[in-house]
Amino acid sequence: MNKYAFLENVPGLTVDGYMDSFDDGEWISCVAGFDGMDRVMECAKQMIADGYSLINLCGDFGQEHVDELMKDAPEGVEVHYAAYLPAELAKLEALEQYVEYGQIIFGGVEEPVRLELKAPEMNTHTVFIKDLDQAIAVAERFARAGVDGIELCSSFDLDMTKAVIDAVEKIDPKIPVGSNGITI
Repeated sequence: MNKYAFLENVPGLTVDGYMDSFDDGEWISCVAGFDGMDRVMECAKQMIADGYSLINLCGDFGQEHVDELMKDAPEGVEVHYAAYLPAELAKLEALEQYVEYGQIIFGGVEEPVRLELKAPEMNTHTVFIKDLDQAIAVAERFARAGVDGIELCSSFDLDMTKAVIDAVEKIDPKIPVGSNGITI
């Protein structure tokens, strides 16, 4: 069984952390948030030790964090962070709040599967999808529902990321979209 995690930094989180998982029969996928980048890094290191082969980090992280996690990682482990194209980064930096956070992750599903992690500091809305069409539909729903930002898993290449950005911009051009599948 393959293991995947999407980890986020949630500054000020009043609980020790929040976490949920989804098993599609091929992958066990974990979504989790913790207060502070150090706590997220500790969790990521433990997950790598526990056999997670793919870890995506939220946009608070950068290449230096990936390098730190990869230095002792076994062969075959991948770690990525959500990067933002310049126009999307400008939107991110302009945000006054980031409480409603959308994540879109490819999974072995036919119909989208949704996980919700709730805390006063941040609500994470995660949807596992099967293809780009579902990803665009979910991103549009997120935009209509008023999420503050969206991040995509590492399966989204540049063209797919741009397609999601284009769909979101038609509904609310202020919502930034980052992707673990691109490098800036």
